[in-house]
Amino acid sequence: MNHAPRFRILLAALCMLVAGGCAHHAQREAPRIVPLPQSVQRQAGELKFAQVVALRADAAAPHAGRALSTLLAQLEIRADDAAPTRVHLQLKPDEALPAEGYRLTIADDITLSATSDTGLFYAVQSLRQMLPPRAQAQYRLPHVTISDAPRHAWRGSSLDVARSFLPIEYLQKHIERMALFKLNRLHLHLSDDQGWRIQIKRYPRLTEIGGASAVKGGRAGYYTQDELRQLVAYAQARGVTLVPEIDMPGHVQAALASYHELACDEVSNLAPYDGLEVGFSVLCLDKPEVIYPFVENVLREVLAIFPSREIHIGGDEIKHPRYAEFVARAAAIVESMGRTPILWEEGSVADTQPQVLLQLWNDGYDIAPAVAKGHPLILSPCSYFYLDHGNFAGQPETYDWCRKQGVPLARSYAFDDSAYPTAVGVEAALWSEWVHNDAAADNRLWPRLGAVAEVAWSPAASRDYASFRQRMGALRAHLDQLGVAYYAEPDLGWATTSARSTTLSPTCATASSPAARRACISTHSTAPNPRSQ
Repeated sequence: MNHAPRFRILLAALCMLVAGGCAHHAQREAPRIVPLPQSVQRQAGELKFAQVVALRADAAAPHAGRALSTLLAQLEIRADDAAPTRVHLQLKPDEALPAEGYRLTIADDITLSATSDTGLFYAVQSLRQMLPPRAQAQYRLPHVTISDAPRHAWRGSSLDVARSFLPIEYLQKHIERMALFKLNRLHLHLSDDQGWRIQIKRYPRLTEIGGASAVKGGRAGYYTQDELRQLVAYAQARGVTLVPEIDMPGHVQAALASYHELACDEVSNLAPYDGLEVGFSVLCLDKPEVIYPFVENVLREVLAIFPSREIHIGGDEIKHPRYAEFVARAAAIVESMGRTPILWEEGSVADTQPQVLLQLWNDGYDIAPAVAKGHPLILSPCSYFYLDHGNFAGQPETYDWCRKQGVPLARSYAFDDSAYPTAVGVEAALWSEWVHNDAAADNRLWPRLGAVAEVAWSPAASRDYASFRQRMGALRAHLDQLGVAYYAEPDLGWATTSARSTTLSPTCATASSPAARRACISTHSTAPNPRSQ
C-alpha cells in the first residue's frame, strides 16, 4: 500500500504549525494553480475582503486590465477608491522576470506585477484560479508571494477542424479555456482530405466544394477571412497566437476535388472524401508550373490573415520521389514572405534552413539527425499528446493505434523532454475523425490539456502528479463555470459510479452483457489508422 498521499497531508498540517519551516513542502502545497508556479512562498495569515476593492490598473496593459475587470465583474466585485482592500495591476521593470513572467503578492492588498501585458495577464489567471468561479459575499485568499515564468515558449493545443468542422463560437470558448491554463498557441489544421476550412479568394471552389465536405458523421463548413481575422484579435487579447496549417503535398483530396488540375493527369479519384484512410492523395509534384503558383498564392492569403511568426505547411504521411524537393521549395516560399515554416517530422529529410521548426509526432522517429542540425522541435509524441486517443483504454470512438491503453491523464503528465535539447515546447493534438461535435471535443481535451499546460510551463524537477491531481481536481468548478463538457476523470475524484458508462455510444450502452459491451467498445475504438506510418 502506498502511504505517500497520507504522509503528505500530515506533513502539510505540521508545516502550517511550524512558522518558517518546510519551505520545500510549501512549494509542493501550492495554491490551486495549474500550471504549477515556479516559486510559491506562503506567509502566515489570510486576506479577507467583501465585494468591493480599490482598483489601480496600468493603462499600458490593456489585455490584463480587461481580464481583471472581467474577473471582478464575474465575481460581482465592484471598484471603489475608498475600499480598504486594494488591487494593483502594474507594469514594472524586473530583470528577474522574462516577458511572460509575473509576480502575484497577496498580503493586506493584492499586487500583480510583470514586465509585459502578457505577464500581467497570466498573473490575473493565477488569481482567477485562486478565487472561486462564482460570486460570494466574502472572499478569502492566503498570504502568499508567487514568482512565476514559463519553462517553454510554445505551449500548444492543436485542433483538426478539417476532418470535422468546429464553429468559431467553439474556438472562442476554447481560447478562453486555454488562457486560463496559460496555453499560448492554437494550431488550426485547416485543410485535409476531408475538408478545406479557410476562404481563399483567388480559389473560391476550395470552400465551395472542399468546405462542403467532412469525415462521415462530422460537420462541414469553413471560415471566412474576416471571421479568422476577428478570431486572431480575440486570441491575441488572451495571450494566444493562432498558427495556421495548410497540409501539403499530401492530405489534399479536398483541394484536388475543388481544382482537378492540381492532380496528375492519370488520377481518376477527384471526388470529395469522407473516409478515414490517409496517404492516398498528393499534389502532382510532376507539374511544378501548376502546383507552386497555387502554393504561393494560397500561402500569401493565409499569411495576410495570420500574423504569427510561424506557419505550418504540413508535410506528413506521403511517399514520393520528389517529396523532399517539394518540402524545401514550400519552406523557402514561407521564408521569402518573412515567416518561419513548421513541418511535421518527416520534413526533416528535406534540405531546409536550421531555423525551420519540426513537429515530432511519431514516438519512434529518429529525430537525432535533425536535432544535430539545430532544428527547433515542437514535441507532440502521439503516445503522450494525441488526445484523439482515449481518456481510458477502450473508450468508444477514440483511436488506440499509437498506444493500445489510450492516453490517460497520468500518461500525458509523465512526459519527459530531457532527450530533446532543441525543444521549444509541447503541443497536444486533437484529430477529429471521431470528434463530430463540441461535447466530444471537450471530452477529449479536458482535463488532459491541464496536464499538457503543466508539462509545458512548470520545471520538470518540481512537477508531482499527486500535487497536480489535488490542484487540477480543485478547479472542476472553474471548468463547470466555463461550460466545459469534460471527461469525469477518476484520478481527480470527478468520477461517479456511472461516469464511464455515460461515455458509451448508444449501441455499446445497450449491449446485452459485459462481454458484449467490451466487444462493442473494441469495435468502436479500432477504426482505420491515420497517422500511423
